[in-house]
Amino acid sequence: MQRTTVGDYTIDALADGLIRLPTPFFPGLDPAEHAEVLDPDGTVHVPTGAFLVRGQGRTILVDAGFGPRETGFPAGTTPAAGDPAPPMGEGGDLLAALATAGVQPEDVDTVFVTHLHSDHVGWLAPQGDPAFAGARIVHGAADWQPLVGRLSHDDWSRIGLEAVRAAGSVEAIHGDAVPLAPGITARHAPGHTPGHYVLDVEADGERLILLGDVIHTPVQLRDDRVRFIADHDPEEAARTRRRWLDEAERSDAVIAPTHFPGMEFLRLGPGREARAV
Repeated sequence: MQRTTVGDYTIDALADGLIRLPTPFFPGLDPAEHAEVLDPDGTVHVPTGAFLVRGQGRTILVDAGFGPRETGFPAGTTPAAGDPAPPMGEGGDLLAALATAGVQPEDVDTVFVTHLHSDHVGWLAPQGDPAFAGARIVHGAADWQPLVGRLSHDDWSRIGLEAVRAAGSVEAIHGDAVPLAPGITARHAPGHTPGHYVLDVEADGERLILLGDVIHTPVQLRDDRVRFIADHDPEEAARTRRRWLDEAERSDAVIAPTHFPGMEFLRLGPGREARAV
């Protein structure tokens, strides 16, 4: 388990599962030029999970993983090589990772969801049963209609999101900067989705930015041609990515992208060279 600190806050990376993405999910990615991102099965492996922020009397879970499920490859895509072929996505480890960190679901006071894609809401309410019954669920208001409203009513992620909303525990936020706790601010970072937010943690002269899906692969640190197929507005997503990477480098902040290998905490050097902290 990866861990870092920012002042009095302790931040843990909690793994939930893995998604195997065919290369067409990354428009602009040249596999010959960036062979290092490919697994031997021919896909790009990205972890799914969450980050746990504790301190100042608060226990905040950032994102809720893929959830206890599997999903297959979309029709027309090349699946990962293997016999039998593995699923495209699988999760289910988040609650165990939380327990390893010494936290039970009832200890979590806030679940901050960077955006409402299915691989970030999986543990909110599996099968419609809220997993963090005592927590408020915070998300960007601009995400609901374009992301959740278009889903069928029997979609598992919509069922979960509507369950926590019906329980009265959802807080939909607006604005560029929304304080969540002392030194912790949700900052609007649209492009991947309209209501995407990052979480900015500052204390005692230190800073950590939990980037969510502002960036999906280390290749994007230095190759602006590489996009992601699920970006709502690719041009805005690229501007947002450059903005936050420039901000992290300029302020010497630690960054934590959700889907980077190992869910490591990183610091950017000259030329956006990333090193683990």
